Order: sequence, then C-alpha cells, then structure tokens
Amino acid sequence: MGQKRDPNGDEFGRTADLPLPSTLTVNEYEQQLFSFLAGRQYIQLNWRKDKSVRDTGPFIDGVYYGTHPAVRVFYSPGIIRWLRSDRVGPIPDGEMIIKEQYPPPAIQHHGKSEDQLRASLESWTVMVKDSSGSHDGWFWSNPGSDAKPFDYHANNQQPYSGFGLYCVRCHASTQSPTAESPESIDNEFTFASLRNIEGFPGEPILFRVDDSWRKETDKEAASATPDNEKKERSRTPSEEFLRLFAAIETIDVATAPCLPSSSHDALPATRDEIRDFVTSNQCMNCHAGLTGPLGPVGFVPTDDSNTTYGGEGVNVSPYGEWRWTPMGLAGRDPVFYAQVESEIALIRQQFGEGDEAKSLSETLVDTCLRCHGAMGHLQTSHSGDPRGKLTLDDVHAKSETGALIREGVSCMVCHRMQPLPQSDDDDRPYLAHFLETSITGNVHLGPPSEIYGPYPDDQLAGYAMQHAIGIKPKHSDYIKQSQLCGTCHTVSLPTIDHPLVAGEIEREDVQLVKSESVPEFKKFHHHVEQATYLEWLNSQFNNETNPDAPHGQSCQQCHMHDRTFAAETGNEDKRIQTRIAAIQDASYPDAENLAKHDDLRIRVREDYRRHGFAGLNVWLLEYFKQFDDVLGVKKTDYMTGSNRGADQAIAGMVRMAQQQTAALKVDAAATAIDGKQTIEAKVHVTNLAGHRFPTGVGFRRAFIEFVVLENAGLADERIVWASGRTNKLGVILDENGEPLETEFFDKQDPDQLFQPHHRVINSPRQVQIYETLLKDNANRFTTSFVRGCSTVKDNRLLPKGWSADGPGHGLSGAYLTATQPGPVASGDEDFIDGTGSDTTLYQIAVPNDVQTSRLSVKATLYYQATPPYYLDNLFKTAPEGNATRLLHAIASRVDLENSAISDWKLPIAEATAAITISQ
Repeated sequence: MGQKRDPNGDEFGRTADLPLPSTLTVNEYEQQLFSFLAGRQYIQLNWRKDKSVRDTGPFIDGVYYGTHPAVRVFYSPGIIRWLRSDRVGPIPDGEMIIKEQYPPPAIQHHGKSEDQLRASLESWTVMVKDSSGSHDGWFWSNPGSDAKPFDYHANNQQPYSGFGLYCVRCHASTQSPTAESPESIDNEFTFASLRNIEGFPGEPILFRVDDSWRKETDKEAASATPDNEKKERSRTPSEEFLRLFAAIETIDVATAPCLPSSSHDALPATRDEIRDFVTSNQCMNCHAGLTGPLGPVGFVPTDDSNTTYGGEGVNVSPYGEWRWTPMGLAGRDPVFYAQVESEIALIRQQFGEGDEAKSLSETLVDTCLRCHGAMGHLQTSHSGDPRGKLTLDDVHAKSETGALIREGVSCMVCHRMQPLPQSDDDDRPYLAHFLETSITGNVHLGPPSEIYGPYPDDQLAGYAMQHAIGIKPKHSDYIKQSQLCGTCHTVSLPTIDHPLVAGEIEREDVQLVKSESVPEFKKFHHHVEQATYLEWLNSQFNNETNPDAPHGQSCQQCHMHDRTFAAETGNEDKRIQTRIAAIQDASYPDAENLAKHDDLRIRVREDYRRHGFAGLNVWLLEYFKQFDDVLGVKKTDYMTGSNRGADQAIAGMVRMAQQQTAALKVDAAATAIDGKQTIEAKVHVTNLAGHRFPTGVGFRRAFIEFVVLENAGLADERIVWASGRTNKLGVILDENGEPLETEFFDKQDPDQLFQPHHRVINSPRQVQIYETLLKDNANRFTTSFVRGCSTVKDNRLLPKGWSADGPGHGLSGAYLTATQPGPVASGDEDFIDGTGSDTTLYQIAVPNDVQTSRLSVKATLYYQATPPYYLDNLFKTAPEGNATRLLHAIASRVDLENSAISDWKLPIAEATAAITISQ
C-alpha cells in the first residue's frame, strides 16, 4: 500500500487513547479531545490521511459552494479497515474521522509543509463513533483551531460538540452497501472513500474552481450577532409599576430564580425504546432555515443578492418560526408558572398543609403540564415512571424529563398526534367521543417510529429522517384538522372549592366529570375553562362537522399563513415556495456513498404553511426578547444567523391583530335631548376571528377607548370627553385620571363593582370591556382556573355564524353551553344575532363652551393579554413564589415605550367619524 507498518500498531496507525464520549460530560470530553486535536496527535499516531487538501464543492465568482471548507481528512485504523471491507457492518466504537479545515479553495494550500498547514488551519470537524450516545451513533465536534472547552450553558450557546448535532443534516444522506433499511445499525454516516486516501488507488472528486480566489476582495461576510451582545437597555424597575404592584418587593432580575437555559434541552434519538421523543434541536438540524450558498431553504432574503449567514430576511422555516411562538415557549412561560403558584397557594389556603392539599397541588401541576410540558408528561406516562406525576421540581431539573417539559408544545407533540379510534359499538358522532376522551391535553399518539405531515406518502423523501433518527415520515390528514388543536384548546377543569354532593349533579357536570381522566378530580363539579375549539365549532368557520361550509376555515388555515407579507420583505405579499427540509440532496455538490437521488429529493412546496401560529400575546414575546438571558431561550437562530426571530413573531401578531381580529365602524350625530346638545355615536364592532374574541384563558380582555375630540388633527387638538383611556400600565382611568373602581377586585368584597355589558354608555366611568368574569363558590371574584363556579359576565364577542343551538354533530350539553354568552349579553339582541358583532351607543352631552361643529369622535379597540387586575391577583396570591417573583421582576423592567403594546395594550382596530349635526 506504499506505507510502512507502525511498530506499535498496524499499517494503518495506532488507536487514540481517548474515552468514549458518552462516558463523560461534553465539557469533560472536549478537554481531552481539544488537547488531542491541538497537538495533532493523529499525525503522531500515524493515521492515514487524504492525498492532499481537497475541496468539497466548487469555487466560482468568489463564492465557495462546499459542504465543508477545504479539508484534509485523517482516519483512525478501524475506519480504514472498515473501508477496506467494502463498508460492511457498523464501524466499531471509538473510531474517529478528523477533518482538518482550511480556507477554500484547496489549491492555495498545495505544496505547503506541515508547519505551514498548521498555520493555515481554521478548524476541525470530528466524528467519534459511540453507538450508545444516539441513534446515528456518532459524537460530532466542530472546534476552531484555537478552541477551548467552555460551558455552553453559561451563555446559552449552541454547542460545538455533542450527539445528534446539525452535522447529521448532510451525513444522514449517506448509505452503506449492505444496509437493509435506512435505520439499520450498519447504515453508517460517513462519505469517506478510499479513493481520497494516501496509499489507495483513485483520485478525489473534482470541482470547478475558477481564479476568482486569487483576486483581493473587500467583501465581508455577514455574521450573527451573539446573544450576549445585547442592545443596552435600562433594567431599572418602573417606579410606577412598583407602586401599583406593591405586594412583592422587587428582586434583581440578574439573580432571579429562573429555569435552566435551553442549551440543556437537547435529547437526540436513541436506538433503545426508553425515550419516545426527541427535542426540537433534532428537528432544527434539517427543518431550520438555511442561507446561501447552498440555500436559501426556509428563508426568504430581503435582498436577493445577499444570502450570506446572518443576512437580512424572513425565516419561514418550521423550526425558526415555531421557536418564537407561545407553543414553543409554553414550557418556559413565566405567566403560566406564576398562575400555577397562585393555584397552589389557594389550595393551601383552603385545605391547609396536609396530605390532601399536597396531593391536589401535585395533581393540578401534572394536569397543567399535559399541554405546557406535553412531551415530559407523555414520556413520564408512557415509561411507567413510578412517581406518576410531574412536579415543579421536574420543570427546573437538568434532566431528560426537565428538558422535555421545557420544550413546551414541541414539534413531536403535534406531528405524532393521531385520533383515538372509536369503538364499533359507539354510535355517537365522533365529536362526542373526542370530547369525552381527548381534551384537556389527553394526547393520543401514533407509534414512536412514525411522524405525520400533510403531504402524500408518494411525495415524501423520508430516507434522511429515517437514517438520522429512526423515524419515518408519513401522511396524515389529522395534522390539518382543527380537532388536533382542540386537544389542548378545550380544557375542562374541576372547581375544587365546589365538591360534588349526591343528588345535586347537573347534567352538564355529569358530562364533564365523565370525560375527566384524573380520578382525584372526579369528586368536584367541573367547568369548561377554555373553549376555543368549541367556539370554532359553533361558528361559520367550522368545516369539520360541515365540510361544505362556504366560509369554512380550519385553525391551521388561519394561524399558519402560506405567504410572506409586504411588510416583512419590502415587496408584495407572495406565496412561499420552499423546501421544508435542508439535507444533502442532488442540489448539493457530488459526494461519495450517497443514497439514491430519488430517496433524497426534497420537493419545493408551493402549498407550504408557516409555523408562526400567530395569536396576540405580544407581552410574552417581549419578555423573552428583552430577557432571553433570564428566560433561557437563544435569541440568535444558529442555522441562519438571524437574530430577528422575536421581532418577526411580534410583527406577525400585530398583523393578526390589525387584519384578522376585529373591525370597527363609528357613526355620530348631534341632536338635542332635553334641550341640551348631545352627541349620539354608535360604535359597531365585528369579530373577524373564528372563535370568540378574546378567547382562551379567561383573564384576557378587550376594551373600547372612545374619545370626543375638538379640532382633531390640529395643533390645538384636545379631548373633550373620553371613556376607556389608560395610563402607561394599561389601567383604565376615570375622567380625573384615577383608576376606575372597577379595575381591581377586592377578594373579600362580594359586592365588588365591575363593568357590565353596556348597551348605552353616557359616563366616562362606563367602559365597554369584552371579557369573562368569574366568582368562586364563596361568591368572590377569582382568576383561578379551578374555582370558576359561576359566570358573572361573559360578553366576549361571538364568532360569525354562532347560534344558540350550535352545529349539532355531538356538540351538546356543557360543551355547547361553554360557547354561550353570559348574563346581560345573552339578552342583547344585536350581540346574539349570529353576525359576530356588537353595537354600543355613546351619549355625550356637549359642554356649553364647545362648538359641536369642531368635534369628531374616535373609537379604538384594544387588547390586553395580561390585564393589570390579573397581575395584581397573581402578585397578591403567591408573593413568595419563585415564578411569581420572576414575573414581577421582568414585568417591572420590560421596556414597552416604543413597542406594539405601548401603555400595556395592543391596538386592534380604530375608526373615526365626523359628527352629523341635525338641523
């Protein structure tokens, strides 16, 4: 073979004296590996290497199209033996492939000495075989030439090293000759070929390299902004906030109790059957965006001439957008955990500190995590964990369970869901079966070896996914159905301060208790705490029980857009055309040992839907955007270098608010009433959403700010009269600038005032607020999810097509009742006429010193995801809770001055009108 045998090994060199990576932490292994690399010990061990530095792709017009930089690869002895055996069987554990990486193209390094090459060396890419670490069986590392081991968790950085890294995006396209299936253990992940290696016949693949590399260039590649290079902003708490929410003494946000960073949340697929789920970073490997030169994929550059890493553009990839949704952040949501702490505090107030309180608290936490920590809950249930219930300690744990919880509603939750089959002897509509078995986070899954998407099986190129993680993509229509969303967006909970008593069970309670899967909760009355899916069923948008509905639109069709928008790109709205995965396919430079091209052909999709899932909770995204270091989510997208993910998500929510939520119309006239000039204005609000507005958890609210203006638009414009104005914290004020007495609830006062559903408003102290207000069993206002015994008010705007009788087809009893308006609103004929609208009449006496001809009116509909009264309840109920204190620290410091939610409110719609004066 032209090379002498090593006296201490064989003709292919000696084995490295390194432990298997899976026996150490990543940091511990890096210390040994990086030392091994820095000393280039593989050369001392006499490993075989490539014939020369070689390219991995073309170099044309100053652009390099390689999958790696220019490389020279070294192979441990076992790799050579495996190659010589025609790549049969799995590579033994401990064997290594080390790529030395140099600035491309390779021609500039030809003829260099070893010392000169070392001086030119930029980085390494390392593969270490360790079959116990992951399904693909390789530990990957990509350190720079001077890299030092460091704690990735300290700054929440994407690791250089680990199992299941993004390297599999390309390496999963390889195929070994005797592998019986993509996921076979002997189907290896290397492009290595003897033709590249010294001492063996053949020549490496050649790529076109022009002379443009010889020219000096002033081009400077864009780069990502590291997460730790944050825009400087004051983190001094707002004094106004601290005065208003004084139940908690503020803490330093830098030392606030917080969850482990998302760098801890990385679980690759394994070959055992212990773990049913992988974390989203495994999906990120292929389903994140990719910029040039081998892209763009899932990324729309705003400047077509600049597709470099870190360049400006819109990340439309599944992972890139999901990361910044309330679903992707659900397992880290500080408001959610503060709510959980308040529920626990209320349970202790009611039941004391004994076993019953402890058991109820644990059961409630476990129930809430069915959705907010879905994979952790499902994994614990399926694995037969003897603990049975998830706890808040699990949420904070640096463990597999903790990682799965903090992933929130992750990729594999939705993409593994399947409908629960209905028994043959059950002749009810399937919807009735679904509501009995599959709500409140009772997720039902297909086999762990399958994952589901909307495209037909014959249009799927599933080889790389099967090879990389052992999961086969398959078609399922269920992924496109609203019912899938209904599993977590229909929530039935017990009212634990209202236990069942024999003989007083109402029909609705029987229905809800029957669907209760938690035995401990069956002894209480129940209520439908969230009804978004049910509301959609009772609307004109329902195309599930009525497939021919002329206005039918599923949740996915509304919340997963199929286009980019002019405001994002600077161009017109445009349907997206993109591949949904970035793998090494036939569009890449040629390589050895590829699977069949047809098995790797990722189609360009023209019917792709974005994973933005836009709602209206801008507050949550501002928390994560401004306090990413505290809340533990990386702000910079590793695969594209973009750090605009949060901004893009917020823009999507604002677009949803302004274009798809509600419409407003105002008519105004001045007439004489009782001899006094009076303005009568009708404000007409129409709900555009496919469910109530607001929807979801009961503390969301929308309200109308109505103002009468004198000399509108002129320098001397002034407000003559107003209803619904707020201060900077979103507190609704009276005519004197003081908080309305209806703005905060005294839990001890059963006669507490509140804003009813108004048909007529004639006082600044009357405000039209669309909301739900509940009282507990002691007749006190509550924001608890498990104490809402009676509905005092529910005038949230109904969707178009709503009817008192509902759509039938299994929507009945308590579930139908959950879609009905509350007291007062149910008697407002224009509110319940099925048009999804409401009209409020404003009657304002014109002051004697004001000329009516100079007046106009303006109405603005605002939304608050977390109204001040709700925050006040949280802070007063559980002031010692870690999550509550963290929320207080963040909310008191968040800078909303120039944001979409300035003054703690999100504008939805606005309308103005001149005043018609009757003669």
